[in-house]
Amino acid sequence: MSSTKLGDDFLWIPKLNISDTNWVIYKDQLMWSINAHRLLKHINGTVEAPADPISNHGPNIVLNEAKTALDVQWKKDIKA
Repeated sequence: MSSTKLGDDFLWIPKLNISDTNWVIYKDQLMWSINAHRLLKHINGTVEAPADPISNHGPNIVLNEAKTALDVQWKKDIKA
């Protein structure tokens, strides 16, 4: 009797050969695995970006130095 769960074959990704001879199989398995984890929208860029947490509190919010640094880093990460 087999102990593999249904769908485990979609989660397995083969090792990419140095010579790229299995690129097509590798790419398909990678995309199927990402899709099985419901992360495909992150790969193809269709997921909606999160809302800016600072702008939700209005323009008059006062941030301390640490929170200002976090906000700057967050905005930089979103643009990347």
